[in-house]
Amino acid sequence: MFDTFIWDFDGTLFDTYPMIVQGYLQSLNDYGIKSTKEEVYQLLKEHSSKAIAEKYQLNFSDLSKKAKIHEENITNFSPKSFSGTQEVLEKIVANQKTNMILTHRRQDSTKMLLEKEELASFVKEIVGPENRFPRKPNPASLDYLLKKYSLNPKKTVMIGDRALDVDAGKNAGVYTIFFDNENLLTNIQADYRVTSIKEIEKFV
Repeated sequence: MFDTFIWDFDGTLFDTYPMIVQGYLQSLNDYGIKSTKEEVYQLLKEHSSKAIAEKYQLNFSDLSKKAKIHEENITNFSPKSFSGTQEVLEKIVANQKTNMILTHRRQDSTKMLLEKEELASFVKEIVGPENRFPRKPNPASLDYLLKKYSLNPKKTVMIGDRALDVDAGKNAGVYTIFFDNENLLTNIQADYRVTSIKEIEKFV
């Protein structure tokens, strides 16, 4: 059905949110702000990390840097891919189709987590903050991939767990799949909705 699968990383391919939430909680604490896991998680899922900075009237860049440092120092949590990730990525490549990743996570961190589970070879390109594109839902990063690889938008799909992933796909004119493993956000207007990574096999 699709030839190119462009994946978000955090919360889509890998369950990294416990680590991300903890990083932001510790960062907020640095500012003397007390929040909860539930509140930070809801802001991340419904909106983005920028929404956390806006809620507490903090500089987003500074807060984000602090959160990344705290996140990297967390040693009691090792992120794992969601069930079915390897099988789906492998099937896509076996069918001579392509996986790419579009993430706000640094490329070296993304690649390290992929390599831990021997998944890196299934991914053709990782676009991260190093590429200096505007953050999703701005379509610039997707437009870059479409142009670089001469992708057909009608054969390309953006897969993510948040509205900003879906909106980025829509803004770039590609199809969208919303990964909703928790049934947390019911108002996301994606072309397709799945509750497990394994379901994406039907789009290969």
